Amino acid sequence: MEYPALKAPFKFSLLIACIVFLGIPAQVSAQSGRVYLDSLLKTASVNYPLIKAKRLQTQALQSAVKYKENGIIPTLTASYQADYATYNNITGMIYPQYITPISGPPSVSNNYSGVFGSALALDLLWEPITFGQRGADIDLAKGRAQTGKADEELTLFRQQVYVVNAWLNYLIVNDLIKVYQEDFNRSEFNLKQAQSLVTSGLRPGTDSSSFSAEYTRNQIQLIAFERRRDSTLITLKELVGGRLPAGMILDTTLYKHLPVLTLADTSTSEHPEITLAKTAITTNELALKSLQKSIMPHLTLWSTGYGRGSGIAANGAVNSSDGLGFQRYNYAVGAQISFSILEMFRQKPLWRQHELNTAASREQLNQTELQLNSQKEIADVALAKNLQSAGLAPRQYQSALFSYQAIRARYQSGLINYYDVIQAQQLLFQSEAAVKIANYNAWKSLLSKAAYEGNLNLFLNQYGK
Repeated sequence: MEYPALKAPFKFSLLIACIVFLGIPAQVSAQSGRVYLDSLLKTASVNYPLIKAKRLQTQALQSAVKYKENGIIPTLTASYQADYATYNNITGMIYPQYITPISGPPSVSNNYSGVFGSALALDLLWEPITFGQRGADIDLAKGRAQTGKADEELTLFRQQVYVVNAWLNYLIVNDLIKVYQEDFNRSEFNLKQAQSLVTSGLRPGTDSSSFSAEYTRNQIQLIAFERRRDSTLITLKELVGGRLPAGMILDTTLYKHLPVLTLADTSTSEHPEITLAKTAITTNELALKSLQKSIMPHLTLWSTGYGRGSGIAANGAVNSSDGLGFQRYNYAVGAQISFSILEMFRQKPLWRQHELNTAASREQLNQTELQLNSQKEIADVALAKNLQSAGLAPRQYQSALFSYQAIRARYQSGLINYYDVIQAQQLLFQSEAAVKIANYNAWKSLLSKAAYEGNLNLFLNQYGK
């Protein structure tokens, strides 16, 4: 599986690149770093509708296991019937499907007069021995329940990754707003300075207009970032189920340290994707076993007790109302074993279908493992490179800051024009934003590594320290 929100890299050459990147689902910030993030993850696990749906489906599959286990319970049926019909009877055998049966000896001749009849019965059917079929059905139900549980765990894991990813997106958009606010303040200062120099005749009037245009452009861009911040908050609200936990404040702990590049995870836990694929294979194998057991003999024990009433007496006299009471009472017990001789030949193509489905599931498992292994290698490389970039970005910022201060001083002295100041200011803003972005890129790479390792603790254990 791919985690699309983790695959978009930060490429910061222009300001709009930040906005394009932040088009991914966004996130909220933390109360005290890890504490608020934990509350977000907990809220999502409890409130997100898809997770709740998967949890209910798992419970339904567990109930199906109980139903199969209850197959050992005998079937006990009580019935009562009353009817009004002719008493024409005839002996002999007839195939019962679609034919309403009649009882009694043959009548002397056709008599279309109707009489009442009634019957009360208590029937018991029990299959104590199924030659492995019941056990196979129970195992199949358990396998489906395990698949449902694995699907639930995978859904929860994916949602947790999305929540953490959105959390980081929200943090960076807020930090970029702060950076842009600083740039906006510089533009405001430069505009006032240019207006003062123009008024005193030290600079041409076009400088004031140029700085005013730059000031207005920065206002528009700041509004765009604020809009992005609001949309990320709305997206976060959706990811946690429609309601954010209380106590939200911005988290700045990620600037205190960078993640550590660790060796490959040596834990015994496996990726939820792999777990789900393995349970799918097991379920297919159990389905085939259940199908093969279905052709085994059926041993049925049965018993019945019943009363019978008829409006026709033994000597043929008719007293219709007598049919509403019972004249005869009977009981019976018996055993039956049956075997469908040709069923195996009929089911062979179906067995082949399940065998092919199992083989396909194994190949899907191989494909999943191949993809995850490739993505883990990519995430390791990205983490290493982003950590290098995060170490270099502050140098770029310091150089840009020194250059801006020097160029602004030269502008005040009348040595250079406004264009050089604006260029230096944009370079300073880009360098300051690049520091933030490089830092978050490193944390997002760690999240990507955790996502493809199938172990979110790889990220959580380092976050919030």
